[in-house]
Amino acid sequence: MERNKILIVDDTPDNVKLLKTILKDVECEIIVATDGEEALNKTFEEQPDLVLLDYMLPKLDGMKVLERIKEWNKDIAVVIITAYGSERVAVETMRKGGEDYIINKPLRKKEVLEVVDRILDDINLKKEKAMETEEDRNLQAYKTLSRFERKLRNFFVKTLKKHYGENWWEIGIPKNIQRLCEERREEAILRKKKIQPLLYYTDFSHYLSIILYKNDVDNWKIVFGKYFINIGWIKGRMIELNEIRNDITHPKPITEMQYEKLKLYINEILEYMDRKV
Repeated sequence: MERNKILIVDDTPDNVKLLKTILKDVECEIIVATDGEEALNKTFEEQPDLVLLDYMLPKLDGMKVLERIKEWNKDIAVVIITAYGSERVAVETMRKGGEDYIINKPLRKKEVLEVVDRILDDINLKKEKAMETEEDRNLQAYKTLSRFERKLRNFFVKTLKKHYGENWWEIGIPKNIQRLCEERREEAILRKKKIQPLLYYTDFSHYLSIILYKNDVDNWKIVFGKYFINIGWIKGRMIELNEIRNDITHPKPITEMQYEKLKLYINEILEYMDRKV
Protein backbone atom coordinates (compact mmCIF):
# COMPACT_ATOMS: atom_id res chain seq x y z
CA MET A 1 0.00 0.00 0.00
CA GLU A 2 1.30 3.48 -0.89
CA ARG A 3 2.21 5.95 1.84
CA ASN A 4 -0.55 8.28 2.94
CA LYS A 5 -0.38 11.90 1.80
CA ILE A 6 -1.08 14.73 4.23
CA LEU A 7 -1.61 18.28 2.99
CA ILE A 8 -0.82 20.98 5.56
CA VAL A 9 -2.53 24.29 4.80
CA ASP A 10 -1.35 27.20 6.95
CA ASP A 11 -0.01 30.65 6.12
CA THR A 12 2.18 30.80 9.25
CA PRO A 13 5.64 29.23 8.65
CA ASP A 14 6.12 28.41 12.36
CA ASN A 15 2.88 26.42 12.42
CA VAL A 16 3.90 24.51 9.29
CA LYS A 17 7.31 23.76 10.80
CA LEU A 18 5.73 22.59 14.06
CA LEU A 19 3.26 20.29 12.29
CA LYS A 20 6.06 18.78 10.22
CA THR A 21 8.02 18.10 13.40
CA ILE A 22 5.00 16.52 15.11
CA LEU A 23 4.34 14.30 12.09
CA LYS A 24 7.96 13.29 11.44
CA ASP A 25 7.41 9.77 12.81
CA VAL A 26 4.15 9.24 10.95
CA GLU A 27 4.62 7.14 7.80
CA CYS A 28 3.37 9.72 5.30
CA GLU A 29 4.26 12.21 2.59
CA ILE A 30 3.86 15.85 3.63
CA ILE A 31 2.66 18.51 1.18
CA VAL A 32 2.30 22.19 2.07
CA ALA A 33 0.08 25.04 0.87
CA THR A 34 0.06 28.57 2.33
CA ASP A 35 -3.28 29.97 1.14
CA GLY A 36 -6.75 28.80 0.15
CA GLU A 37 -6.25 28.85 -3.60
CA GLU A 38 -2.96 26.95 -3.40
CA ALA A 39 -4.66 24.45 -1.09
CA LEU A 40 -7.27 23.67 -3.76
CA ASN A 41 -4.64 23.37 -6.48
CA LYS A 42 -2.49 21.04 -4.35
CA THR A 43 -5.55 18.96 -3.46
CA PHE A 44 -6.52 18.49 -7.09
CA GLU A 45 -2.93 17.75 -8.16
CA GLU A 46 -1.76 15.55 -5.28
CA GLN A 47 -5.04 13.97 -4.09
CA PRO A 48 -4.01 13.79 -0.41
CA ASP A 49 -5.64 11.38 2.02
CA LEU A 50 -5.88 14.00 4.75
CA VAL A 51 -5.91 17.81 4.75
CA LEU A 52 -4.97 19.69 7.92
CA LEU A 53 -6.66 22.98 7.10
CA ASP A 54 -6.23 26.28 8.91
CA TYR A 55 -9.52 28.07 9.54
CA MET A 56 -8.18 31.56 8.71
CA LEU A 57 -6.39 31.76 5.35
CA PRO A 58 -5.58 34.41 2.76
CA LYS A 59 -7.35 34.42 -0.62
CA LEU A 60 -9.91 31.78 0.39
CA ASP A 61 -10.89 30.93 3.95
CA GLY A 62 -10.78 27.42 5.38
CA MET A 63 -14.52 26.76 5.26
CA LYS A 64 -14.74 27.64 1.56
CA VAL A 65 -11.73 25.42 0.86
CA LEU A 66 -13.35 22.59 2.81
CA GLU A 67 -16.59 22.99 0.88
CA ARG A 68 -14.87 22.89 -2.52
CA ILE A 69 -12.71 19.90 -1.62
CA LYS A 70 -15.78 17.93 -0.58
CA GLU A 71 -17.63 18.93 -3.75
CA TRP A 72 -14.74 17.52 -5.73
CA ASN A 73 -13.95 14.43 -3.64
CA LYS A 74 -15.94 13.64 -0.50
CA ASP A 75 -13.51 10.83 0.45
CA ILE A 76 -10.66 13.22 1.30
CA ALA A 77 -10.55 13.69 5.08
CA VAL A 78 -10.37 17.33 6.17
CA VAL A 79 -9.60 18.52 9.72
CA ILE A 80 -9.94 22.20 10.60
CA ILE A 81 -7.19 23.80 12.70
CA THR A 82 -8.24 26.95 14.51
CA ALA A 83 -7.35 29.35 17.27
CA TYR A 84 -11.05 30.17 17.54
CA GLY A 85 -12.28 26.78 18.73
CA SER A 86 -16.00 26.84 19.35
CA GLU A 87 -19.10 24.74 18.98
CA ARG A 88 -20.12 26.89 16.00
CA VAL A 89 -16.89 26.08 14.12
CA ALA A 90 -17.28 22.37 14.89
CA VAL A 91 -20.89 22.31 13.70
CA GLU A 92 -20.05 24.25 10.53
CA THR A 93 -17.13 21.89 9.82
CA MET A 94 -19.33 18.78 10.05
CA ARG A 95 -22.11 20.42 8.04
CA LYS A 96 -19.67 21.00 5.18
CA GLY A 97 -18.37 17.42 5.33
CA GLY A 98 -15.27 17.81 7.51
CA GLU A 99 -14.26 15.42 10.27
CA ASP A 100 -16.21 15.51 13.51
CA TYR A 101 -13.40 17.10 15.51
CA ILE A 102 -11.12 20.11 15.17
CA ILE A 103 -7.54 20.76 16.25
CA ASN A 104 -7.10 23.79 18.45
CA LYS A 105 -4.22 26.24 18.49
CA PRO A 106 -1.77 26.41 20.11
CA LEU A 107 -0.89 23.05 18.58
CA ARG A 108 -0.31 20.20 21.01
CA LYS A 109 1.62 17.14 19.83
CA LYS A 110 -0.60 14.61 21.64
CA GLU A 111 -3.83 16.06 20.25
CA VAL A 112 -2.51 16.31 16.69
CA LEU A 113 -1.17 12.74 16.68
CA GLU A 114 -4.35 11.30 18.19
CA VAL A 115 -6.47 12.91 15.49
CA VAL A 116 -4.11 12.07 12.62
CA ASP A 117 -3.54 8.46 13.74
CA ARG A 118 -7.27 7.86 14.13
CA ILE A 119 -8.08 9.24 10.68
CA LEU A 120 -5.23 7.45 8.90
CA ASP A 121 -6.21 4.16 10.55
CA ASP A 122 -9.74 4.56 9.18
CA ILE A 123 -8.44 5.54 5.74
CA ASN A 124 -6.04 2.58 5.56
CA LEU A 125 -8.76 0.16 6.66
CA LYS A 126 -10.99 1.43 3.85
CA LYS A 127 -8.11 1.06 1.38
CA GLU A 128 -7.48 -2.52 2.47
CA LYS A 129 -11.16 -3.39 2.10
CA ALA A 130 -11.21 -1.74 -1.33
CA MET A 131 -8.15 -3.76 -2.37
CA GLU A 132 -9.81 -6.98 -1.19
CA THR A 133 -12.92 -6.06 -3.18
CA GLU A 134 -10.81 -5.32 -6.28
CA GLU A 135 -8.89 -8.60 -5.95
CA ASP A 136 -12.12 -10.55 -5.55
CA ARG A 137 -13.67 -8.72 -8.51
CA ASN A 138 -10.65 -9.52 -10.70
CA LEU A 139 -10.76 -13.17 -9.65
CA GLN A 140 -14.48 -13.49 -10.41
CA ALA A 141 -14.02 -11.66 -13.73
CA TYR A 142 -11.18 -14.02 -14.69
CA LYS A 143 -13.33 -17.07 -13.87
CA THR A 144 -16.25 -15.63 -15.85
CA LEU A 145 -14.02 -14.98 -18.86
CA SER A 146 -12.47 -18.46 -18.67
CA ARG A 147 -15.90 -20.10 -18.72
CA PHE A 148 -16.91 -17.86 -21.63
CA GLU A 149 -13.77 -18.77 -23.60
CA ARG A 150 -14.47 -22.51 -23.21
CA LYS A 151 -18.02 -22.03 -24.48
CA LEU A 152 -16.86 -19.78 -27.32
CA ARG A 153 -14.22 -22.26 -28.48
CA ASN A 154 -16.77 -25.09 -28.42
CA PHE A 155 -19.17 -22.88 -30.37
CA PHE A 156 -16.51 -22.20 -33.01
CA VAL A 157 -15.71 -25.88 -33.43
CA LYS A 158 -19.37 -26.91 -33.65
CA THR A 159 -20.45 -24.21 -36.09
CA LEU A 160 -17.35 -24.38 -38.30
CA LYS A 161 -17.67 -28.17 -38.51
CA LYS A 162 -21.33 -27.80 -39.40
CA HIS A 163 -20.48 -25.64 -42.44
CA TYR A 164 -17.01 -26.84 -43.48
CA GLY A 165 -17.01 -30.45 -42.30
CA GLU A 166 -13.90 -32.18 -40.98
CA ASN A 167 -11.66 -29.67 -42.75
CA TRP A 168 -13.02 -26.82 -40.62
CA TRP A 169 -9.58 -26.10 -39.16
CA GLU A 170 -7.87 -25.63 -42.50
CA ILE A 171 -10.80 -23.74 -44.07
CA GLY A 172 -12.24 -21.60 -41.28
CA ILE A 173 -9.25 -20.61 -39.13
CA PRO A 174 -6.85 -17.84 -40.28
CA LYS A 175 -3.43 -19.21 -41.30
CA ASN A 176 -1.49 -17.16 -38.74
CA ILE A 177 -3.71 -18.49 -35.93
CA GLN A 178 -3.30 -22.05 -37.23
CA ARG A 179 0.49 -21.71 -37.11
CA LEU A 180 0.47 -20.17 -33.64
CA CYS A 181 -1.78 -22.87 -32.16
CA GLU A 182 0.19 -25.69 -33.80
CA GLU A 183 3.49 -24.25 -32.52
CA ARG A 184 2.13 -23.90 -29.01
CA ARG A 185 0.79 -27.45 -29.00
CA GLU A 186 4.14 -28.77 -30.21
CA GLU A 187 5.80 -26.91 -27.36
CA ALA A 188 3.31 -28.43 -24.91
CA ILE A 189 4.14 -31.91 -26.24
CA LEU A 190 7.87 -31.29 -25.78
CA ARG A 191 7.27 -30.16 -22.21
CA LYS A 192 5.08 -33.22 -21.60
CA LYS A 193 2.07 -31.13 -20.66
CA LYS A 194 -1.53 -32.20 -21.05
CA ILE A 195 -2.47 -31.88 -24.72
CA GLN A 196 -5.51 -29.73 -25.47
CA PRO A 197 -7.60 -29.29 -28.66
CA LEU A 198 -5.83 -26.96 -31.10
CA LEU A 199 -8.14 -23.99 -30.62
CA TYR A 200 -7.30 -24.01 -26.89
CA TYR A 201 -3.89 -22.51 -27.75
CA THR A 202 -5.19 -19.35 -29.36
CA ASP A 203 -5.40 -15.89 -27.70
CA PHE A 204 -8.58 -14.05 -26.75
CA SER A 205 -7.71 -11.29 -29.23
CA HIS A 206 -7.90 -13.87 -32.06
CA TYR A 207 -11.56 -14.79 -31.57
CA LEU A 208 -12.79 -11.76 -33.47
CA SER A 209 -10.38 -12.54 -36.30
CA ILE A 210 -11.92 -16.02 -36.58
CA ILE A 211 -15.46 -14.61 -36.66
CA LEU A 212 -14.55 -12.10 -39.40
CA TYR A 213 -12.08 -14.32 -41.33
CA LYS A 214 -12.39 -13.84 -45.06
CA ASN A 215 -10.18 -15.59 -47.57
CA ASP A 216 -11.45 -18.29 -49.92
CA VAL A 217 -14.43 -18.35 -47.57
CA ASP A 218 -16.24 -15.64 -45.63
CA ASN A 219 -16.83 -16.80 -42.06
CA TRP A 220 -19.15 -13.93 -41.26
CA LYS A 221 -21.48 -14.48 -44.22
CA ILE A 222 -21.38 -18.27 -44.23
CA VAL A 223 -21.15 -19.11 -40.51
CA PHE A 224 -21.46 -16.41 -37.86
CA GLY A 225 -23.59 -13.63 -39.36
CA LYS A 226 -26.78 -15.59 -38.74
CA TYR A 227 -26.05 -15.77 -35.00
CA PHE A 228 -25.15 -12.18 -34.13
CA ILE A 229 -26.92 -8.87 -34.78
CA ASN A 230 -24.28 -7.35 -37.06
CA ILE A 231 -20.51 -6.98 -37.44
CA GLY A 232 -20.37 -3.73 -35.45
CA TRP A 233 -22.27 -5.31 -32.55
CA ILE A 234 -20.00 -8.34 -32.10
CA LYS A 235 -16.87 -6.39 -32.95
CA GLY A 236 -17.52 -3.72 -30.30
CA ARG A 237 -18.24 -6.29 -27.59
CA MET A 238 -15.27 -8.53 -28.34
CA ILE A 239 -12.88 -5.56 -28.42
CA GLU A 240 -14.13 -4.29 -25.05
CA LEU A 241 -13.98 -7.76 -23.52
CA ASN A 242 -10.40 -8.12 -24.74
CA GLU A 243 -9.45 -4.77 -23.17
CA ILE A 244 -10.96 -5.82 -19.84
CA ARG A 245 -9.15 -9.16 -20.07
CA ASN A 246 -5.85 -7.34 -20.64
CA ASP A 247 -6.45 -5.31 -17.47
CA ILE A 248 -7.12 -8.49 -15.48
CA THR A 249 -4.04 -10.35 -16.69
CA HIS A 250 -1.51 -7.51 -16.30
CA PRO A 251 -2.79 -7.38 -13.47
CA LYS A 252 -4.70 -4.16 -13.09
CA PRO A 253 -7.76 -3.80 -10.83
CA ILE A 254 -10.91 -3.51 -12.91
CA THR A 255 -13.72 -1.19 -11.86
CA GLU A 256 -17.18 -2.31 -10.82
CA MET A 257 -18.51 -0.80 -14.06
CA GLN A 258 -16.06 -2.87 -16.13
CA TYR A 259 -17.10 -6.03 -14.29
CA GLU A 260 -20.80 -5.34 -14.86
CA LYS A 261 -20.11 -4.59 -18.53
CA LEU A 262 -18.13 -7.82 -18.85
CA LYS A 263 -21.01 -9.89 -17.44
CA LEU A 264 -23.58 -8.07 -19.60
CA TYR A 265 -21.64 -8.54 -22.86
CA ILE A 266 -20.85 -12.18 -22.16
CA ASN A 267 -24.48 -12.96 -21.36
CA GLU A 268 -25.62 -11.20 -24.52
CA ILE A 269 -23.15 -13.08 -26.72
CA LEU A 270 -23.99 -16.43 -25.10
CA GLU A 271 -27.69 -15.78 -25.63
CA TYR A 272 -27.14 -15.26 -29.37
CA MET A 273 -24.80 -18.26 -29.59
CA ASP A 274 -27.55 -20.49 -28.18
CA ARG A 275 -30.09 -19.45 -30.82
CA LYS A 276 -31.42 -22.12 -33.14
CA VAL A 277 -30.53 -21.01 -36.68
